[in-house]
Amino acid sequence: EAKARAEEEERFAEEEIKRREEAKALKKQKEKERIEQLKKEGKFLTKAQKEEKARNERKLQQMLAAGIKVGPQESSDEPKKKVVYDSKKKKPRNEKVDEDAALAEAAERAQLQAEKALK
Repeated sequence: EAKARAEEEERFAEEEIKRREEAKALKKQKEKERIEQLKKEGKFLTKAQKEEKARNERKLQQMLAAGIKVGPQESSDEPKKKVVYDSKKKKPRNEKVDEDAALAEAAERAQLQAEKALK
């Protein structure tokens, strides 16, 4: 009878261990499914990401407490300017006009120097 009782207790202990392992596996599976769902929704954050988010939130609260305006600067009274795209081709420069102006200036300087030399 003692042998039967020992076997019964051993079987009971094994069943208890098996039940705990199944519960642990079930819990692990549920957690895995929850994480997978969060990943699909794009809401899953790693430990480092959670810490970074908390740090940023603390900084934001400190700035708001200090009276600093945080967020997009909106000035609705001034409409956005339309972007004007310029052609990528370089525009030809008026080199001839520049040369004529330079020649006229040089001639004028030469004439002034000649007048100074005569005096």
